[in-house]
Amino acid sequence: MTEGNSAEDRLKREQEIALYLEQHPEFFENHQDLLDKLRLQHKVYGSVSLVERQILGLRNKAEKLQTQLNTLIDNAHSNGDLLNKCAELFVAMISSHSTQEMIDRLLEHLRDNFELDNVQLWLFDDSGTLHHVNYSDIQMIRQLTDQHFIQNDPICGRVTESISQLFGGDHELESYSIIPLGENSRVGIIALGSKDVDLFTADMGTLFLRLIGDVTEACLDKQES
Repeated sequence: MTEGNSAEDRLKREQEIALYLEQHPEFFENHQDLLDKLRLQHKVYGSVSLVERQILGLRNKAEKLQTQLNTLIDNAHSNGDLLNKCAELFVAMISSHSTQEMIDRLLEHLRDNFELDNVQLWLFDDSGTLHHVNYSDIQMIRQLTDQHFIQNDPICGRVTESISQLFGGDHELESYSIIPLGENSRVGIIALGSKDVDLFTADMGTLFLRLIGDVTEACLDKQES
């Protein structure tokens, strides 16, 4: 009982001291000698003074901030490159004089400028006769790929045996993206495949993929009208 009370008393005193120091931040300015005697344990440097501990803490924060800044800069450069590639693609598509020319430019730019290993365009048109286009319907694509949630949002991930059928059974592909064309994929899909397992991941941002899908749909509608 005595030990319990002692521990409780010690905890109470520590709380009172902490509260006092919080309310009187100038305390150590008036007791510099005490500040110099304070030692704190550091997991790397062992026993250090309070000032040294603060400097080490600030240094760690600075290193973390620098790492975050470098990541932001790298992302900005990467996004800038993607934006430029998308702009070149869209100009080529919009300036096309026919649907066939637009599709050829779309596939060519995606393969070459975006360095993709396999690009397939699937359109849901029973009477379609365009070259370099696969024709089917959304239900068949869902059954073919086991992807039952192809609607409005691009899908990214690892290539499976069923997904590889979108790419003519290309078993060298490691990652893929499916870009829906139109609401609920009413027009079709673009399938992008890469041998790089990390190019398309389930948690990646899909802003540029959405943009490619929207522009492709608009160009297809324009050519049909």
